[in-house]
Amino acid sequence: MDEWTKLTKERIFISDLGENRMAEIGGTVTVLGRYAVWAPAPDGHHHRVVEVGGNCAELMEKYGVPQERVLRLLTAEACHG
Repeated sequence: MDEWTKLTKERIFISDLGENRMAEIGGTVTVLGRYAVWAPAPDGHHHRVVEVGGNCAELMEKYGVPQERVLRLLTAEACHG
């Protein structure tokens, strides 16, 4: 079993994109937040995003996620520069 699977299988975790993300929704620019909460899907083989927000501590408390399952994701933007 690889490290990713060991860390996330059947567990809720939070991904950290490093900065808030923006999107245009219905013509309005909206802050999406930098943290996404991932929970196991009913099939047990995948995860799905259940909430996105800007306050990691609140999301950790709400979903019972320990610090070791807050995972910083390397984005393509972070690879340049």
